[in-house]
Amino acid sequence: MASDKTDNLNGPDAFQVQAYGVMDKVARNSKPLWIIGGAILALLIGGYGWKYFNHNRTEKLQNAVSEVDTIFEGEMKKYTEAREALEKKRDGVVAKLPAPAEGQPPVETPEVAAINTQIKALKPDHTASSAKYQEFYKANPKTPEGLAAGLKHAAFAAEKGDLDAAKAELQPIVADSKKLNLVHIQALLLLISIDEDKADFDSAIKNADDLVASVGPELMPRALLTKGQAQFLKKDFPGAKVTLEKIVNDHGATPEAERARGLLSLIPA
Repeated sequence: MASDKTDNLNGPDAFQVQAYGVMDKVARNSKPLWIIGGAILALLIGGYGWKYFNHNRTEKLQNAVSEVDTIFEGEMKKYTEAREALEKKRDGVVAKLPAPAEGQPPVETPEVAAINTQIKALKPDHTASSAKYQEFYKANPKTPEGLAAGLKHAAFAAEKGDLDAAKAELQPIVADSKKLNLVHIQALLLLISIDEDKADFDSAIKNADDLVASVGPELMPRALLTKGQAQFLKKDFPGAKVTLEKIVNDHGATPEAERARGLLSLIPA
């Protein structure tokens, strides 16, 4: 593995830990995938995540990525403004209603319920930025910026429920990002979630093995839990028992160990 720690973030790097913390929802539950996709996008869009690519980024690539990020940010701004407008409208309706009796929750009138339904259904439209990220990835498939852009596009596909397309795009990203652990780990997490959603547990376990091999001590309990859960879902109870017991024995004070104990209690005798 490369010795450059900027390229190979195996240790308890602050952002990698934060990223895995957000993605911990993946390790616990593979659904809904649109949440997973959204989490990946949130992690990779910001300048905080991009700081890891600055050491080998050319000005041309930087400008190209910034242009696409600007499109994405505009889409998010449009979504946020629409959501805030609906929330303001709902709050105005609620303010005119009679106050509920003491100790009682507010009554949801049909009008309020209709607005809440609109808010719940509202989602960002990333059609334009998604196409641009895919275009950028295809033009720069081996660069850190290109791999991150490809991961974003795969996350969009997963968010829309196109799991086959997302998986097809993630597989080469996983293969090409081994020296860029930030992208490699998140691509693996999304790929494992898709595998589990499609009940392809052999592939999920194989990718979980890659995940275990890619993380450092700080993240090892979560990687092992991801593998143990995939084995459990496959009903490979002997394999799951070995993996989960390793978490309990080697990382007994962690939240993952508590979850591992819960799964161990469900394994048939």
